[in-house]
Amino acid sequence: MARSGTETDEPATTTPDDDRLTRRLSDHGRRVPLGVQVAERIRADISKGGLQPGDELPSEAEYGERFEVSQRVVRDALRTLNNEGIISTRQGKRAVVGSLRPDAMGNYIRFLVDTDPGAIDELMDFRALLEGHAARLAAEQATDDDIAQMKSALARVLEAGDDLEARVPADLRLHELISRSCGNRLVDSMLGVLADTLAEERRRGAQITRQKGVGHDETNHQHVALIDAIAAHDGDAAQRSAVEIVQRARRYWSTAARP
Repeated sequence: MARSGTETDEPATTTPDDDRLTRRLSDHGRRVPLGVQVAERIRADISKGGLQPGDELPSEAEYGERFEVSQRVVRDALRTLNNEGIISTRQGKRAVVGSLRPDAMGNYIRFLVDTDPGAIDELMDFRALLEGHAARLAAEQATDDDIAQMKSALARVLEAGDDLEARVPADLRLHELISRSCGNRLVDSMLGVLADTLAEERRRGAQITRQKGVGHDETNHQHVALIDAIAAHDGDAAQRSAVEIVQRARRYWSTAARP
């Protein structure tokens, strides 16, 4: 049965193969709370069990019985994992595996950009680094089907013209397809978690472009060059085009305040 004790409850002596927890010490000689240990075990279950985003996890009661801790301890562990983006908790329902994206980092970046306008330059640097590498990898890894989807998404970008309501989501979709085909889950995950921030950045950048009386012809040509390079499996050209797209956006940001 599940325990009703506190985080410092110490179950009976364990054997190496059971799931009971002990009051083990950290490297600094402090006791590791049972909630932290439960979170570690659940992370391991998700990793080793091959669980996918959306898969249900055992109930709090089941975890409590398995690890011989109170449901409050389990709840603390699940709250920690939810904050990390590893799981998603839902009122009255079982927790599910989350998107497995670094949401905490995305929240930090959004906070940084919102509180420090100058941080947009750092975001642009980060975006160029990630998108340039993603484009290079996509040129090496993309399948014929991946490329066909990119060309279809590119057509929607070109068709959107100056209609920002159509252009921004089409642009994001195109870059999402490049990211997904790059074959690097960390790069793909980080670009995915930046999607909301990048959507706003793209929208404001497009508005700045329109306010300056400049169309999207140059950007369109750069996107065409990017997809052509990926289709030709030319990593150097793909990376160069992706970085040029970001650099162009950055130039408009840097001159936005000037009349």
